[in-house]
Amino acid sequence: MESNIAEKILDIAIKKVDSAEVIYEEGESRSINFENNKLKSVHTKSIRGIGLRVIQEGKIGFSSTTDFRKPEKVVLNAIESAKFGQKAYFKFQPSIQCREVKLYDENIANYPIEKGIQTGKEAIEKVLAANPNYECGFGISKGVGKGRLMSSNGLDVWTQSTSIGIGIDILLVRDNGLLCVYEGESSTKLIDDIDRHTKKALHSLKLAEKECKIATGGYPVIFTSKAIGILLSTFESGCNGKLVQKGASPLTDRIGEKILDERITIYDDSTIDYAEGSFICDDEGVAGQKTLLFESGELKNFIYDLQTAGIMNAESTGNGTRSFASQPSPGYSNIIIETGDIGFEDMIKDMKRGVLVDQVLGGGQSNTLAGEFSLNIDLGYLVENGEIVGRIKDCMIAGNVFDIFNNIIAIGNKADWHGSLKAPPFYFQFINVAGNEI
Repeated sequence: MESNIAEKILDIAIKKVDSAEVIYEEGESRSINFENNKLKSVHTKSIRGIGLRVIQEGKIGFSSTTDFRKPEKVVLNAIESAKFGQKAYFKFQPSIQCREVKLYDENIANYPIEKGIQTGKEAIEKVLAANPNYECGFGISKGVGKGRLMSSNGLDVWTQSTSIGIGIDILLVRDNGLLCVYEGESSTKLIDDIDRHTKKALHSLKLAEKECKIATGGYPVIFTSKAIGILLSTFESGCNGKLVQKGASPLTDRIGEKILDERITIYDDSTIDYAEGSFICDDEGVAGQKTLLFESGELKNFIYDLQTAGIMNAESTGNGTRSFASQPSPGYSNIIIETGDIGFEDMIKDMKRGVLVDQVLGGGQSNTLAGEFSLNIDLGYLVENGEIVGRIKDCMIAGNVFDIFNNIIAIGNKADWHGSLKAPPFYFQFINVAGNEI
């Protein structure tokens, strides 16, 4: 069915417009959720849709639908929208050669709901055995998808992928507030080891049993790989070609300039087997690739889709992302930060008095593009003489990422995946902390 409708719409469009591109997507996802130590829901969702992008008289038109009964209407709607569309600065992709990237795992496709429910029950039993006062939530979701991308220039790419995500959160209600710890991971390959995440969450809770006071001031701070992602948003936004095009990026006209500590190298890579953000080609048919963003602290590249690259007289980096219901825009695949040369435990041992941040809440009133951040420490610890002594609560942390990423003591020698980010922990020399000591 998908082959017929995609080909049919493209055939109709070719007869009416200068050039055309069709994207087809179908998928099914299933999720299991436990709340307050009990199974709450098992949910299944299916979606199937098609999008058509045309270039007619030099302008872009677009339409999409989940109703395949009237393919002619999809074409006519795209043609009509082209009358008011943006000028096209690109051509649709021809046939391409892509490197093979592993995105599909039969074990996910065949993963039974019953096994997921049993996994959740066992995880919760382990949590309650540690402390019957804990309230535990658990979730597991799996997805299977297919796609096809065709153009009037000869492109015809089929894709098939799977996805899975697992997570556990543990809540402890105290007289003086709440303490919540969460752990999890996602992949396109089956994840069947929830136990290590459960153990890590329980360990974090144990470290947080004692509550500590800390005065307002500047301290050395370690951000775990789980927490570091929020500090990277300025650099991710800054390297987005669309913001550069609009003149909103703080990194505009700074290619070749040293922006970060020379120990920092960051790249976007869509070719990593089984990584959450990987693909063989982007949603415009440009082959997936590795794109250096920062090398030894120096800004190297921005990311582009076809249209943005055309406007900027650049080449697409294979970062055109969209669903069938939207037009492409530059988006990241997998962000990778290269590791340093010190172990996480050694970072802690090196700290005389400082803060370890593992979970944060929100961005406060921060100006992300300017690099400013103001974050509530959701789960953080006081470190004294190389040891974690307890949790600090009701504290905030603030600063500017351009400053702190140029004042690093060390970068961890092991990186962990959190979604589509693979990052090590960072040990910063000095960050301002709004403490809880009166």
